[in-house]
Amino acid sequence: MPLTIITLLLVCAIFIQKQKYKRISLKAAVFILIFLSNGFIANEVMNAWEIAPIPITSVENYEVGIILTGITNTLKSPHDRVYFHHHADRITHALQLYKLGKIKKILISGGSGALLSRDISESENLKDLLLIANVPKADIIIENKSNNTHENAQFSTKILKKEYSNQKFLLITSAFHMRRAKACFAKEGLNIDAFSAGFNTQDRQFTPDIIFIPNVKALDNWTTLTKEWLGYLMYWIVGYI
Repeated sequence: MPLTIITLLLVCAIFIQKQKYKRISLKAAVFILIFLSNGFIANEVMNAWEIAPIPITSVENYEVGIILTGITNTLKSPHDRVYFHHHADRITHALQLYKLGKIKKILISGGSGALLSRDISESENLKDLLLIANVPKADIIIENKSNNTHENAQFSTKILKKEYSNQKFLLITSAFHMRRAKACFAKEGLNIDAFSAGFNTQDRQFTPDIIFIPNVKALDNWTTLTKEWLGYLMYWIVGYI
């Protein structure tokens, strides 16, 4: 992770005895920090990786919209509500598409995703939210066994091929995650279209604060990208995509 690399370089600069390598470590840490905290650069790189949004008016009609979880905090109590974190518009955009008639049913894919407290399912939490939003129970499909993107695709595909064969499906997940998620579904033999949500980027700006002032959000974007790139690589190595 970027912050880990910067920290290690600074530690090396403190404890290395030779002045030559001490200066190298310090300069490298400063350079990496300045580069990775640049909001303009981070936004451009993230924007190149994210799958771009499409106007809702151009979205076709689909039998099922597939939502991948990973947007709630199931470890927060009391458990009488849904605690959202970043990328909650996976569910809000899906609800909007449903209300506009773009998708007939909503499949929520994902278990707890936690190593502990596995009795709480994200998909069940989101189902409760959709019911409050007056989505009929008959239009909500739950897949609550998966714990990662590979299993999302694997278990969801089994449901869809059995119950909704030869239908059109729309995958709804975060823009930075869409490449890996769609590749996983393709590997399972399911043909789907993509609808990106949960963007980390903003429209390109050339304002001084974006170009010259260090931004902690830029470091966060690089961390997200690093994790996703490593995840994509490992999925490719093990044959999930």
